Amino acid sequence: MLRKPILLPILLILFAFLYSCTPKLYVDEDKRYEAGTLTELQIDSLHQFLKQNERLSLRDTIIIKYDFNKDACWNELSNQNAEFINNVRWAFQKNIIDKAAKRPKVSIYQYREIGENFSQIKSKGLEIETDPGFLKRLLFKEATSCGTSAIVLPDGKFLLVKSDPQFSALLLNAKSIEEKLYQSLVKTAK
Repeated sequence: MLRKPILLPILLILFAFLYSCTPKLYVDEDKRYEAGTLTELQIDSLHQFLKQNERLSLRDTIIIKYDFNKDACWNELSNQNAEFINNVRWAFQKNIIDKAAKRPKVSIYQYREIGENFSQIKSKGLEIETDPGFLKRLLFKEATSCGTSAIVLPDGKFLLVKSDPQFSALLLNAKSIEEKLYQSLVKTAK
């Protein structure tokens, strides 16, 4: 039988390991946004990578929705009937198409991490590409629950929107993006 002094450290280590493997959920608006700047070399590499995607042409501003493997964000909807799931997929994709049509200088991409553990909602019927690891290393280093979106401006500044199930990054206009970039960069500098 394990003694209590030994059991507690083991449980704490196990909890810390499980917590580190679990995608983090961001609900606090102040912590949900993260800003940074890509180097010229990183921007060139990103452009080269995205040019491989034949569905879209590369434009000035890039918005990427990124989903992580083993994310349980959409699991509640998996119990719904096939028609409901297809309607959710269609509405999600239509929203992206509508937003893209209104932003001629913006390329909107959807990527996901390599893996097989995605909900029915996010695994079929959407124009989602699989990232071989490049985007994860460049922008999406922290696994978040419900994915993360990135807005990359032509000058290399980027804004991450963490825990973004509805792709709310598409709702931000140029002024909002600049404000959130500034707020996040000031917060980081402190």
